[in-house]
Amino acid sequence: MIHPKRLILFFASLFLGTMVSAQIKQDSLSDLKTLNPEQQFQDNFYEALKQKGLENYTKAIDALINCSKLYPERAVVYFQLGDLYYKTKAFSRAESNLQKAILLDENNFWYKEKLYQLYVHNEDYDKAITALKPLLSKHQAFQEELVHLNMSAAHYETALKQIEKLDAQYGYTSERDQLRITIYLQTGNQIDHLQFLKKRLRQAPENAQHFLNIIYTLSQYGLRDEAFATAEAFLKSHPQSHIVHVALYKFYLADKAYDKAINSMKIVTSSNVLAPHIKVKVLSDFLQFVKENPAYKSVLAEVEPAASLEVSNRSNLEWAAYYNEMKKPFKALGFYEKELLQTPENLALIQTIANLYLETKQHERAVDFTLKKLEFFPTQIALYLVYGRAQFHLQRWDAALEWLEIGLDYIFEDNETAKAYYILMADLYTKKNNIAKAKTFANKAKAINKE
Repeated sequence: MIHPKRLILFFASLFLGTMVSAQIKQDSLSDLKTLNPEQQFQDNFYEALKQKGLENYTKAIDALINCSKLYPERAVVYFQLGDLYYKTKAFSRAESNLQKAILLDENNFWYKEKLYQLYVHNEDYDKAITALKPLLSKHQAFQEELVHLNMSAAHYETALKQIEKLDAQYGYTSERDQLRITIYLQTGNQIDHLQFLKKRLRQAPENAQHFLNIIYTLSQYGLRDEAFATAEAFLKSHPQSHIVHVALYKFYLADKAYDKAINSMKIVTSSNVLAPHIKVKVLSDFLQFVKENPAYKSVLAEVEPAASLEVSNRSNLEWAAYYNEMKKPFKALGFYEKELLQTPENLALIQTIANLYLETKQHERAVDFTLKKLEFFPTQIALYLVYGRAQFHLQRWDAALEWLEIGLDYIFEDNETAKAYYILMADLYTKKNNIAKAKTFANKAKAINKE
């Protein structure tokens, strides 16, 4: 038989042995971590990226700082720190970390681009220019950006030189030409501005836009006589040109040479070679001229815009108003109907269309249209009035009166519409030989006159 004391000693030794073994294993793991900084780096770097993705930027930064302590020469750590400080608007720390990343990895494009973006964001244009220069060989877009940066930093001469370089290397672009003009205007360099425009015209005389640019710029600088003379000289050398009349009509209007101005405007608006936006502008000026000079209103009816105009950027309402002014209601109606598809609840537009159906004697359409719209606008007496008039012309007296009687409940004030409403009802009751009611509504109309 085993003595109880011996059993106690046995289990005690077994338990203590287990504890000692576990402690040895734990110590071994700790030693392993101490001896494996690469694994610690990977764990911290992974944690940083995870927290960055979760937008826990502070935790991400702490993890990256641990990485930098383990391996202070790894550029990617400082790039990530720079990016995180940028996101948290700690811009000076972002700058120093990105600079350190570039110092450790001088050929890394992404590090340099991030530093450049930082300077642009902070509108530190001189530093941005310095940061951008190492990137210029990577893409043409960076070379174009250098122009903008120099302009923002007010280095106008440097910007012009960069534009010249790009023009020589890649050819002219309208965007670069506009930047050049902006520089001339900001620096008040009138002479170089005009010389540049004249040079463009000499290089591409077939491009009429160059000619217009000269005329416009001369006018901007107050050199009106030279601008006018240039336009007339161009017309003399290009008698079939349409574009020249875009400039000439304004000069003729200013000099009150209205017949010449009208002739030029007609040439422009009926042209099939000019861009729609140019013709629309002239057409708008033409309408304004007629409003200010009603004696020439009949001339407007002679103008027939080119078909290409109707697909220009001019709105449907503008075209409708134009054709209304020209007394072409069918054309106007087409544009009003297009507009209604886009704004189906526009009550003023609905009333305009309804009245145009009457004006164009489309009485059935007027009836159908107003009935549908009265479902949505049951209190609008103007729609009842159009419906009644259309039915009157179709000699449907009962149908007209049925709806006009309903509309009476919505006449809330005595105005011209109410007066027309009562007159129509008097006429309808006269047609029905109901003289008493005809007289009642005729008297209501007269009462409005007295007021």
